Amino acid sequence: MNWEMITGVASLVIALCALVFSIWQGFQVRKHNKMAFRPHLSSWSHSQHDKDVYIVELLNNGLGPAVIKNFTIKVDGKKISGEGTELMEKAIKALFPDMEFNYQYGHLGEKYAMGAKEKRTLLSIQFLDDELPPSDDIKRTLSRADLEVEYESFYGEKFFLSTANESHPK
Repeated sequence: MNWEMITGVASLVIALCALVFSIWQGFQVRKHNKMAFRPHLSSWSHSQHDKDVYIVELLNNGLGPAVIKNFTIKVDGKKISGEGTELMEKAIKALFPDMEFNYQYGHLGEKYAMGAKEKRTLLSIQFLDDELPPSDDIKRTLSRADLEVEYESFYGEKFFLSTANESHPK
């Protein structure tokens, strides 16, 4: 073996090592980016007792946008049929059929991209009856509803939120 051949083989080995390292580094960067920009949806319920107002919000606690694929509401395990804001209206009337209230509600449509740290009010309901049930009864009634959201990250990772599986503050 002469020095030219040794130099050529050494150069080839170094070039192959650099190629393998570059490919490995590319995979690691992609893996990091997927984790760094992952969405995470959760719900939050709270009330303003002095005004008899109950609020349900949807939050994206993740670092990346959540692309909504499907938005479903169930009451007592039965899927509410309808489209858009009709879902929320039917759910509220099913939960509180004999009560008077004012309400505002929202809906997330398919392909809506909910930004990182974004918060949307899904329901704000104010009861008007003079004889209101206790706050715990209203919270228990609201917990009969289950919001299911299928969503994706921009990388195509699929996620699912079911408020029936979340633990809510009491």
